[in-house]
Amino acid sequence: MRKVYQLAYAILTGDGPWYRYLVDLLLVSPVVLLLAVGAAFRLDRSQKPELFLFVFIAASYLVMCNIKYGMNLRYANMWDMPLRFLAFGQIVALCAALQRYRTLILCGLVGLVCAVELRQYIILFVQFPLYELVPEGLLRALHILKPAPAP
Repeated sequence: MRKVYQLAYAILTGDGPWYRYLVDLLLVSPVVLLLAVGAAFRLDRSQKPELFLFVFIAASYLVMCNIKYGMNLRYANMWDMPLRFLAFGQIVALCAALQRYRTLILCGLVGLVCAVELRQYIILFVQFPLYELVPEGLLRALHILKPAPAP
């Protein structure tokens, strides 16, 4: 186990500050993460499933961001469904005040989120086939950083 902490690959790909998962999730699924964060601010005790999912994400985040050289977006995949559930709840809450065409607008917003997610998938895994989901690769794929110079 001690040798893992000395591997250059583990240090380069699994190290980072406590907020690395948030940055990585923001790069991969920006709309879902922002909607889920918005949903976290409107939670109350009557929303048992949403509250449970939020506590699950927060508790597992605290554990996962403290594993030395173990930060990888692959491990954060377990938050995918809870974040999407919270995001959908936020979209429903945003549409709750609408009287007319509520269902149509809700379906349109869900379709828009799905389109953005599909676009992110195409960029990250088709146009720029990433194997290791590290911040540098994600930033280069999204053209936030310049492409790496050719060797």
